[in-house]
This record gives sequence, C-alpha cells and structure tokens, in this order.
Amino acid sequence: MPSNIEITYVNKSMNKDLPKVFVFTKNETPTFDALKEGVAWRVIPDIGRASSSTFVFPIETSVGATWQEGQNKTQVLPSVIGKRYTVDKDDTGVVLAANGNASDTKSIDVNNSVNVPNGISAQLYKDGKLMMEKKIVGFGQKATFVLKPKLYWGVASEIEESQLLNSAVLNTDSFFEQDLEGVTKATISLNGNAEDGYSFKIESQQ
Repeated sequence: MPSNIEITYVNKSMNKDLPKVFVFTKNETPTFDALKEGVAWRVIPDIGRASSSTFVFPIETSVGATWQEGQNKTQVLPSVIGKRYTVDKDDTGVVLAANGNASDTKSIDVNNSVNVPNGISAQLYKDGKLMMEKKIVGFGQKATFVLKPKLYWGVASEIEESQLLNSAVLNTDSFFEQDLEGVTKATISLNGNAEDGYSFKIESQQ
C-alpha cells in the first residue's frame, strides 16, 4: 500500500528578497493550463538560509464543491480514483454524494446535477488544503481530475495558499517537477543567487 510522503524543503540559496516558495499539483488532462488553473497547495514563507520546512504529501485526496461564488459548499468526502461524485438536490437541499464510476479508471469525476447561477466549482483537497479546482461547471457537465504523484515547485513574491497562480506575483513561469512515484521521503533545496538565477534540486529521496 502506498503511504504518505514526507517532504523537507531546505533553503540553500543566496536570496535576500524573502521569496515565498510554493508547491502545486497539475490536473493531468490535455487542456489544463497551470498558469491559469493551478492552485498553490502549499506556501512556504520565511525559510532563511540553511533553515528548512517539513510537510506531508498525503496519499488520500478529498473532494468537495461550492456554488454562488464560494458562499455555499458541500461536505468534503474522501475520494477514490476511478469514481464519480455528483452535486445533486435531495429532500434536504444541495448535497455531494458518490455515485458510480468515473468515465475513466484514472480520473475522479465531479458531475453537476443542480441548476444554480454560474454552475458549481469542483475541488480536490489534500491535508485539508485546496489542491485543485475547476470553476463554472454547468448543469449537466462534469469536472474531470487526473492525478499523478508529482509536485511542482516555484518561487513567488506574493502568493497565498489556496490561491490561483494567475492571481499571484510569480518570479518565474517555469516550475520544477518532482516525481514522487515510489518515494516515501524526499529533501528538496532552493539554490542559486540573484546574478545566476535560482533553481530547485532534489537532495535525497527514498
């Protein structure tokens, strides 16, 4: 059985601008655009030179939905890859429930079966933090999420957890990919300086 993955970030750079390091995941569907739809799952601020921060990347993913611009939200349910979840209306009101299989064994589908203005937003969470979101899912439509055990690292001047990358002030549009397939523990570092630029590096993993 796969287990949760412990990840340690170490600042080995000469950066004096107090950048915020952020981590996100991609929806591995053909139309996904990280700069437009990516969500900062973790933000790691104020880690000075030679300091570090450790967090867990959980195997379990949860699913939820919101409507009316986030004012209303369903309960958050544990999700299973290959399953479908539907936002529907029962005799208590609007609810989210699992109902059958997704269109693909590698995806998590969230269907919208309620008539609400501007549709619903479908969300995936890890460790209680928003990891991925598909906005404006209209009535009769679905959001499809395809997950792979990969994290992407970047540096930003201004960014908040659960915020879309397109509303942040990013220091670069390119991101470092970390493949977590078969990994239980990893250490990643930020290196470089203002003259030569900054880059992430995997120090160790097991």
